[in-house]
Amino acid sequence: MEKFWQNKVESILKEKIQSLTDTNKGLTNKNYHVITEHYNVIVRIPHSDSSNIVYRKHEALAQTLIKDTQLNVDVIYFNPDDGLKITNYVPNLLTFNEYRGNDRIQRTAQLMRKLHQLNQCIGVEFNPIDRYIKYRSNVKSPMVDDHEAQHIINTIKNVNRPHTLCHNDWVEGNICFTQEKDYLIDYEYAGDNDPFFDVMSFITENDLTEVEKNEFIKEYFINTPSPSDLELLKVYEQFHNLLWCTWACMMYESRNESIYKEIAQSKYNALKKT
Repeated sequence: MEKFWQNKVESILKEKIQSLTDTNKGLTNKNYHVITEHYNVIVRIPHSDSSNIVYRKHEALAQTLIKDTQLNVDVIYFNPDDGLKITNYVPNLLTFNEYRGNDRIQRTAQLMRKLHQLNQCIGVEFNPIDRYIKYRSNVKSPMVDDHEAQHIINTIKNVNRPHTLCHNDWVEGNICFTQEKDYLIDYEYAGDNDPFFDVMSFITENDLTEVEKNEFIKEYFINTPSPSDLELLKVYEQFHNLLWCTWACMMYESRNESIYKEIAQSKYNALKKT
């Protein structure tokens, strides 16, 4: 942790840091396990280029809305201007990939449904097309040509469904379990959106088998989705692969880290299969 951030954390907690460990988790941020005399916390520090990726003020609005729902870990401090966030450390917390229980798909579906059933909005939209345009404007060498991308975008433009607060980033590290409770963390991409976007976010971002995909859809929808709903989910699947392929290209050109090139290639390959 840079000295600037260390001093800031100590100023906020009003205690000296006794132990500091890099968790080696997170793509948008650096996350540290910090222990002081009276605090045992996770400190999230944004990367310098994160302003091109997330909207912290939207995250603050989402956190206010879900404050009493117990969906998130307890937030001690959050500054939407610089992105610094401090949350209570949760012992024995396992991410979606770390937790291998047979009920992880079911628990994730129930977690998502709990968020969507709040049926409330924060007043700021997560516009998938605007996100794509922003990411694309920062990419010099896209993997998906603009003509193909436009065809997918035009299909999304015709979708007209009610919006509610969505997380919009159901990667495995944001889905967490303990023996007693389930958590959905890091609302950096949160905004009002079509819940189907969240459904396909989880399905496309995690290496699910066909059996697991079907299990998740059955648990989330409770009843079997209609043919038209299944067709719309397919459209969102294409768009997710386009969006996050473009995001990963942007991140690779910004940071030159191989992980982003691998993500971009994976999303591109998935798009070609749909």
